[in-house]
Amino acid sequence: MVMDKNTEIELKLLVSKSDLKKLLALDFVSAAIRPDSCRKRRVISSYYDTADWAFKNNGVAYRVRSNGDGTYEATVKTTLQNSAGLSERRELTVPLTSAKPKLDGFAELGLAEDLRELAPDGVGKKFTVNVQRTTYLIDWEGAVIELAVDRGKITAGAASDKIDEIELELKEGEAGTLLAFAAKLAAAAPLFAEPRSKFARGLALCGVEADKPAAKNKLGDGPALPELLKAAQRCGDALLLWQNKIKDGAENIEGAALKETRRQLAALRSLLAVGAELAGEDCRDAARLREAFAVVERLGALRALLRLWLALYERNKEILGRGYLTKKLNALVAEENEKLVSLALRGELTAAVYEAAARLYAVKPTCGEQTALAAARACVKNWQKLADEKAEIVENICALARLADGKFFAKALAAAKKQRRQLQKHNVAALWRQALDVCCETSTSKLVYRDAGIVLGYILAKEK
Repeated sequence: MVMDKNTEIELKLLVSKSDLKKLLALDFVSAAIRPDSCRKRRVISSYYDTADWAFKNNGVAYRVRSNGDGTYEATVKTTLQNSAGLSERRELTVPLTSAKPKLDGFAELGLAEDLRELAPDGVGKKFTVNVQRTTYLIDWEGAVIELAVDRGKITAGAASDKIDEIELELKEGEAGTLLAFAAKLAAAAPLFAEPRSKFARGLALCGVEADKPAAKNKLGDGPALPELLKAAQRCGDALLLWQNKIKDGAENIEGAALKETRRQLAALRSLLAVGAELAGEDCRDAARLREAFAVVERLGALRALLRLWLALYERNKEILGRGYLTKKLNALVAEENEKLVSLALRGELTAAVYEAAARLYAVKPTCGEQTALAAARACVKNWQKLADEKAEIVENICALARLADGKFFAKALAAAKKQRRQLQKHNVAALWRQALDVCCETSTSKLVYRDAGIVLGYILAKEK
């Protein structure tokens, strides 16, 4: 998708100062930075609205900006979409001679709303964004991207909020190229999505909640690629929100969160597989998604093994005495939990989500125009022929069928869930045996061997 001249497409990302230096020094970044494009300036943006928030309630953000070079401008923004840190907004700007707000001049640029009619009694300043901005122009794979580093704060009365972020704004080229560049950055250093715009953060300081479009949980029946992208962005939102929670200190991943993360990873991977089918490709590399899925799967399996052992022990603790296996299994669970936390702290999901979205943007269908549901149905039919003993394909069928409505998908989901139970039973049992082997190999206690033998005997009995 090539950008429209009045559409602002940008990514807001969080990165530490040390990692920012590392990013700017990367060979592919330093080679892509346009010579002499670095610019530093103080940018002050004041956001205005009426007493009853008429602009905001009509989907409009209005600001007056001092550009730090003696020039001023008034800008109106209307949100087209905001997902996983990627925002697409219609942006209309008129030059000003001072920092005084001006409400006319936007109709000529195509704004449907008449700002004077929305604000018959004028407007007042609601909050101010004051940042030191350093910008670089990047020429990368046919696109021009502005990388802006913002340090400063948002102030609304006595309340304030620190700003410490980078923005990647597409100046020329395609949105998929911007996402691919962000994915490459995130693969090199920890990057985290900032889902809130400065406008939304300012509203929060004023005690006002930003409008959020209702989430659409199902795959729509519109053109395939736009619908696949919307679904992928919803998965990305959930995954990057979870990753941000880990970054902010939620180090123990609860069972419900682990299950939801697994589901979103599977859904995103299945959407990428549909994109590959539409492009006539055998597969698309989803190594980062697979790695995250595998860690989630192992952690879930180890927790299930610990629960199984504790249940067996509880029924027989008078005979067994102390449960020597408990400490070993708790250590394995903690180790796997730490792997997942580490994966999140490295920002691996940022790279995975943006990489997947970039690849969907780049799909060139070989089968003409299809609706998303028709494409999903065709993929499921193809995958069903290959599903025997192929766990990822079965997972793809389950995930895609959950995203779509209709009898066909309900039947496909029921059949795939049955296949998955059989495959999982075998795979989880194998993981359990490996874990029990590790417990025994790292212990000299015969009682650990005894306890492991009890669990293994139970597993083998259940497999018959």
